Amino acid sequence: MTKTIFVTGATGYIGRIVAQKAVQQGYTVRGLSRREEGDQLLRSLRVTPVRGDLTTLDVLSHEAKNADIVFHLAFDHDFSKPFQELVDLDIAAINALATSMIGTNKRLVITSGTGFVQADPQGGETFEDSPLTTGYFAARAQSEQNAFAYAQRGVHVNVIRLPQYIYGRSNKNGFTAQLIKKAIESSQSLYLGNGEHCASEVYVDDAADLYLLVAQKATSGEIYNGTSKTSTNYQQLATAIGDLVQVPALSISFEDAVARWGPFLASFVSIENRASSRKAVETLGWQPRGPDLLTEIRTGSYVAVAEEFKRNEKA
Repeated sequence: MTKTIFVTGATGYIGRIVAQKAVQQGYTVRGLSRREEGDQLLRSLRVTPVRGDLTTLDVLSHEAKNADIVFHLAFDHDFSKPFQELVDLDIAAINALATSMIGTNKRLVITSGTGFVQADPQGGETFEDSPLTTGYFAARAQSEQNAFAYAQRGVHVNVIRLPQYIYGRSNKNGFTAQLIKKAIESSQSLYLGNGEHCASEVYVDDAADLYLLVAQKATSGEIYNGTSKTSTNYQQLATAIGDLVQVPALSISFEDAVARWGPFLASFVSIENRASSRKAVETLGWQPRGPDLLTEIRTGSYVAVAEEFKRNEKA
């Protein structure tokens, strides 16, 4: 019998590709959608839209009860709110999903981030069991801990930690696109300090593939870093963006970044994060195949994105 997958965040950048790939693999897919525009998108992917959001807990519970697999990708990205408030909303959604799955051993795969793991003191890569930070993004770990409590109650729980930079497919809303847009608006491509800290990255299709592999192969209770490269530093990123939009790459202080962008984005572009995906590669057979971030900026889909941003800036 065909298995059913329920996807929160199904109309989002990553979620829609996860849903699309699941349909292509023969699953019946239902996806959370907040409005008619999202409904139309999902139908075009042969996904059944389910009207709701992170606050419609009864909808989340009902869909999880009737699904074989749940992918939880939705997260409130209104970063003008306190980050703890966003995490609390995430935890409530996880509770609604997981409570209706207790005792079924059905698979719940939730989304987290690599950014709240402490950087390796020697500059090396970190792993899924590395110590956590106490910085700005530390609260995100609460969602993981909350989800894993259900693994003791008959829910097959896994966590995918995604990196700061998820890119590709001409995405106009992610953090890479934000930095491109800000470079065009200010005529400067900025990085903090000496720009030597490295960030982790993954091509969006590779990230989507990992969700399906985790659902199909992972042991309950395991965390997987979904990264394809960990050696790109912020100066290289700013330089590539500067070259793309023909503006200089310049260094600013953290305080200046907070004043310009607010605490969330300033913290985001100052994270030292090299999260290894060795575990996913070796135990699940995950094979990232997409172009790296700098290539995608210089010669890939962000060339057209930058041109569109330039036209809009002149309009």
